[in-house]
Amino acid sequence: MQEVLKKIIKETINPLFKLEGFKKNSNNFSKMFPDFSWTVKIQSSRHNSQEGFEFTINTGIYTDKIFGTLNEWDPPKFPKEEESVLRTNISEIKGESSCWYKITPENDLEVFNEHLHNDIVNVLFPYLNQFQSIDDVIKVLEIRDGSDSYENPHHLTIIYNSYGFPDKAQNRINEIYSALTVTSQKEFTKELCYRLGLNIEHLEKR
Repeated sequence: MQEVLKKIIKETINPLFKLEGFKKNSNNFSKMFPDFSWTVKIQSSRHNSQEGFEFTINTGIYTDKIFGTLNEWDPPKFPKEEESVLRTNISEIKGESSCWYKITPENDLEVFNEHLHNDIVNVLFPYLNQFQSIDDVIKVLEIRDGSDSYENPHHLTIIYNSYGFPDKAQNRINEIYSALTVTSQKEFTKELCYRLGLNIEHLEKR
């Protein structure tokens, strides 16, 4: 069944991503823009066997600014979904509880490929197309920040500071620090303040 997946990636998935300007690395795809990258990963299930095989599609937005500031090491040459922000799954984009593409010996591969093709072209790509500039990334980070969706609270602080909004970054890190109760988290927030060149005195007074 693993060979079937390789064939699907080679003959169905890869050509679609190539047409959209993505580059491929194993089961990872990335389309690079000046300030960020779209990232996609074809994730196989750990429960796969000879009797059946399933995979799903994860996606995110990668930016060197966030990755480099948080990790303090050189950014990867090929951005991947697991190193991204705004990470999500095709099921969330479709508004479904779960979306796994299942392959069994009984599958009609032509019907399967048509369904997969439709999800990539009419669901995944339109979702990613909302991110055309760093302002679009900021907008969606702000929306997530005000919702129940989890996103590291420092992501938005770093983006604000990196793209000309230092006052917003300072106000945000002040608010984050004030809400923290765990000592290690407070210390990391102070360290991040130093990395970003923000005013640490504002935190030490709190």
